[in-house]
Amino acid sequence: MSNGAQPVPGQAEVVVIGAGLVGCSIAYQVAKRGRQVLVLEARGICSGASGRNGGMTGAGSALHSAAGRAVYALTRENLRMLSEELPRELDDEFSLRLTGTLDLATTEEQYEHIVASVRVQQEHGLAVRLLDAHEVRELVPVASDRILGARLSEESGHLWPFHLVHALARGARYYGAEILTWTPVTQIVSENGAVAAVETPRGRVETGTVVVATNAWAPQLLPELPEGALVPARGQILVTEPVAPVLPYPFGTNFDKEYGRQTATGQVLCGGCRRLDEDEGLGHYEEKVTTHVLSGIAGTLAALFPPLRRLRVVRAWAGIMGFTADGLPLIGPYGGIDGLYVAAGFNGGGFSWGAAVGKAMAQLICLGQAAFDLEPFDPNRFTRGGVTWANPFT
Repeated sequence: MSNGAQPVPGQAEVVVIGAGLVGCSIAYQVAKRGRQVLVLEARGICSGASGRNGGMTGAGSALHSAAGRAVYALTRENLRMLSEELPRELDDEFSLRLTGTLDLATTEEQYEHIVASVRVQQEHGLAVRLLDAHEVRELVPVASDRILGARLSEESGHLWPFHLVHALARGARYYGAEILTWTPVTQIVSENGAVAAVETPRGRVETGTVVVATNAWAPQLLPELPEGALVPARGQILVTEPVAPVLPYPFGTNFDKEYGRQTATGQVLCGGCRRLDEDEGLGHYEEKVTTHVLSGIAGTLAALFPPLRRLRVVRAWAGIMGFTADGLPLIGPYGGIDGLYVAAGFNGGGFSWGAAVGKAMAQLICLGQAAFDLEPFDPNRFTRGGVTWANPFT
């Protein structure tokens, strides 16, 4: 690792830009396959959205039924890797708890959406079931009488993000990858239709393969990406003082716009309410918290679980996510430039994707083909027509 003082290597076989979950996952998988990997990160490992999120993970999403098979294949493999493969390889369990997740409905509209999503997900073979209000309160006694019902997704849970990302970084270094922090990439250089190098304030690195894994910051390195295809979205989270176990399941509500969980140390974490932020949080790169949003999050937590309203908030933070116009990530070769790849735009759900995306990208780079259907996630899809913002989260 580096503090930004040493010069960059003059050459690398594969350059991964970004040392968050996806970048470290790709670096680990590519290095494990015998390639020389250099990771360049503008700040520190896990310093962006990967270290500022709720830590929820799971398989599938009712929001993407049109690309359902591809979404389910990747996210299911991701869950398998987190629970079976990576703990064995990396000697770390990442504080993973596969408890299941509750999607809580407090309005008729939300309840109807949950009913429909349960039907779609069951058709795709996911382990989900519909709960009525009484069943919700049997599982979570502190739940409000306002909750009409819930979807219980059994193939999901939560983990400690820093454990996973740093374990992947350690694994990448074990296989020879070099990770340089405080080393931003300012430009990707291509010559004759192929990647040639990357430029940094500390020098130029010659390379034939570059992976942009900077999530919300990807448009800054890919100026040809159509406006609106991938935009930054600021999210905010608060954390309470520790309390005895009261929330056995992570939860989402209001079409997943609000979410939370109780950590292994007893603190209750809750985030969301982007609609109360300036411009709904869209288009902003400043990682700041705002009073309106934090008040909304606290109100949501108190409304869902009234006994928790007495808890003190001990800290809060903001993170910048990458949201795409159609709610699906960008994964694969980009721009018709040989050797240029993108893995970005995970719409606030990266921990349901990152491990498997690392494997898929390593297969693409090392074998020329992935064992997953990546067509719905083609990073070039927005260049074939106008960008229409249809993201269900906003």
